[in-house]
Amino acid sequence: MDKFIWIDWNLRKIDAHALSSDEVEFAWHNGKVVFSGSHPVNGPYSESEGTCPTGRVIRIVWRYDVDRDGETMVFVITAY
Repeated sequence: MDKFIWIDWNLRKIDAHALSSDEVEFAWHNGKVVFSGSHPVNGPYSESEGTCPTGRVIRIVWRYDVDRDGETMVFVITAY
């Protein structure tokens, strides 16, 4: 199962859209990638659509990142 990187910055962004990290992770695991692209400064990212346990369909903007131990993790940029 993929691990996620949650910091105050991205938690505030999803909270602004009335979402929790648990809801976003659930939707990501049960969703599908609908777009992959690259930002000129921040590099590659993807957008996925998935359904929260409540039935709410959300879009998740995310990218893969690597932690200090070299493990690949999911970094959520935002979700709405």
